[in-house]
Amino acid sequence: MSDQQLAIAVQGGDRQAAQILMERHQHGLFGLALRLLRNRQDAAEVSQEAMVKALARIDSFDATRPFSPWMYRIARNLCIDRHRKRRPNLELDEQRDAAPALDAGDNIYKRAPDALAHQRRLNEAMEEALAGIGAIYREIIVLYHYEHMTYGEIAVHLDLPEGTVMNRLFRARRKMQTALLDRGITP
Repeated sequence: MSDQQLAIAVQGGDRQAAQILMERHQHGLFGLALRLLRNRQDAAEVSQEAMVKALARIDSFDATRPFSPWMYRIARNLCIDRHRKRRPNLELDEQRDAAPALDAGDNIYKRAPDALAHQRRLNEAMEEALAGIGAIYREIIVLYHYEHMTYGEIAVHLDLPEGTVMNRLFRARRKMQTALLDRGITP
């Protein structure tokens, strides 16, 4: 079943459909929150809260539109609220909480220690660069490259014209490239 079909079933009171829908999106919501908040505990709390709010507001979901941008917007708004409440100086300390991500095809047992160390340094540099480009650009990078949303889905999610999304993504990539070059890493 599609997300829209599941959401319609949930609107009708189907608890099993609600469970399937939430399981389908729990990792994506956590990933979004982690990259925006830079803290695992906050990300876990926000992703859980987003799922609860989405279920509580499921009657307001328009089934003619995609489900994931609607749900991700709830999570994004919660991240913004959480970020406003946090002290600004925590961001640099908490970025170390984010675990380096390996590519999906990586087999950690086949990689040499030097390659693992290099990958860890590269991941840390990417995370530092991502943290330094500003919230507007970081969000676009996360939604496009990490959450694999299309320009159209991001436009719906952020309530922006698609052209603005494309422009911000272009600028975000340039900022990331500059940040990596400043760290001596060739993208």
